[in-house]
Amino acid sequence: MKIFVAFLFVHLIAGILCSEADEPKNTQNPEMLFGTYIDMLRALRLNHLNNYDEAVKQAVIDKCKKNGGPKAFDDAKESLLSLQNSIDSLIIDTVNQVQLVGSESWNAQEQIPRLCNTFITVLNSTKLALNSVRPCLDEAESATANIMYNMRFAAADSVCGNNGSNLISFYTARGFECIANLPRRECSVQMPPRDNSTVLTDGVRIADAPWSYERSYPSLNECKSIRTAKICAVERLSGCEQPEPASVTTSVYDAIEKAAGCENILNAEASSAA
Repeated sequence: MKIFVAFLFVHLIAGILCSEADEPKNTQNPEMLFGTYIDMLRALRLNHLNNYDEAVKQAVIDKCKKNGGPKAFDDAKESLLSLQNSIDSLIIDTVNQVQLVGSESWNAQEQIPRLCNTFITVLNSTKLALNSVRPCLDEAESATANIMYNMRFAAADSVCGNNGSNLISFYTARGFECIANLPRRECSVQMPPRDNSTVLTDGVRIADAPWSYERSYPSLNECKSIRTAKICAVERLSGCEQPEPASVTTSVYDAIEKAAGCENILNAEASSAA
């Protein structure tokens, strides 16, 4: 299910934790934060249809016209392009600000709430872009798109809610430096086998196409994958000197599980197995 590909903060941390690099990195906390923030913004851009061949593009256009009428494709394209341009401009402004102020003199207590407020504003804009795409989707696809957005918002709210208190805690505990320098270790649990049972309904079902959502709700196997990723991340983060990196990551994963409906799915599976 493609909606589980990007979980913003958690996904980016997982990428660092799964890095093949074994040697410690001379990475400063501010630099890691800025890099993560910019990657989080990029994750909201959605992929551009120009990344796909003409057959896929035409399939998307035909689907939009079929489900939403003759203007559906153009309206969706315009809305997504506007979102992408806004995010690109914000990334440039952020880079310029960092260069102007300098990471060494950057105050986390003052700046993290500002970054979080900007990020939530952009995330809300992605909801408007999603609504512009909705006429191109059938009912089941639209429901799946809602889950995708709810998961993203839950993760962002967990990180940035209450004026970014969780992110401030993670940052001041030097969480970014910790995860960049932790040695690799085996996880106590293994990822479940890849779930290949999802049936792709037509030629538009291309991974991460900007308005392509598989017609399915989270499966038990997908929910187990999220739970396993949480366990493995927290196990490794337990190697940090302070507990905040592990506790913050746990709370974000918990929010994602709940938003996806995985909490109920996994609890039901555990009850039936008892």
